[in-house]
Amino acid sequence: MLKPVRRWVIGTPLFAGLLVAPMGSAAADPTPTGGATHCEVATICTGAGHPGSTPTPGTGSGGGGNGGGSSGPQICEWNGMQLACNDPALGWFSAVDGCYYMRLNPQPPASDPRWKGKTPADGDLYTVNCRSSDGSLTGKEDTVLAQAPVPPPPNPAQMAARYVEDKLHFVPPELGVAPKNDPVVGGNVWLWLADAKAPPTKPLTEGGLTVTVTPRVASVTWDLGDGTTVTCKGAAAAGTPYDPTYGAGPSPTCGHVFKSGSGTKKDGRFTGKVNVVWMNDVTVSDGTKVDPIEVRVAADVEFRVAEVQVLN
Repeated sequence: MLKPVRRWVIGTPLFAGLLVAPMGSAAADPTPTGGATHCEVATICTGAGHPGSTPTPGTGSGGGGNGGGSSGPQICEWNGMQLACNDPALGWFSAVDGCYYMRLNPQPPASDPRWKGKTPADGDLYTVNCRSSDGSLTGKEDTVLAQAPVPPPPNPAQMAARYVEDKLHFVPPELGVAPKNDPVVGGNVWLWLADAKAPPTKPLTEGGLTVTVTPRVASVTWDLGDGTTVTCKGAAAAGTPYDPTYGAGPSPTCGHVFKSGSGTKKDGRFTGKVNVVWMNDVTVSDGTKVDPIEVRVAADVEFRVAEVQVLN
């Protein structure tokens, strides 16, 4: 199940306003630039889908962790046999001695005879079950160990989530809008991302496992400030850049038509917000399936929409 595990907001100066000058025609401006100005402080809101947690003995999770995706348990090789690296009833497997180790939870009190003269200050108590060469399982006495004998294998979903959080910086893209001067009521407005640059990435390797994160724009929602929103998704998420050869027709992918002017609004402008959703696809070298990690970038936007006056 995918559920949010954290959400953080970073205040940073970004472009926010979209201010345009008056124009007297509904035709799209022949050289639109989007009219973006750096005039306010916006925020970046990043939400990551729950990547799962590093499995611990007794949880029933696969040793590799599937991060909300679908994959089988991680397999360990030992003495010609393939065994689950983690068993919910036995704990973590060590290929060094062919034994499963599970930390007792809760730990028994210091007076418990299983400590055999040692104390909790010396480490933790583990149950130990070992495989024989014929595959049979033999239990041993509980053992006090200063540290876990088998570190959990790397969790690719957690690796990817940390990488996105710590290494990738998503900057709001430059907006493209046509006409770049004041849109008019009833006229076609083209909306697109003029420069949606994904942050550079590189493969991350831990414990022999390689994780690659690939960002893509999944959707862009334009809150136009007039009570309507336009959401562009998939291949059309970034919209279509305007070209003068298109004339005054509608955008084939992402556009809007204002039904009313902004003259009655504060400062004569509609104020809204553009929300860009980046999906970070995750590829794991062992084929483990990991859900994409979502990052949201938001910025304020303003439109001054003119009424068309007809003189008789």
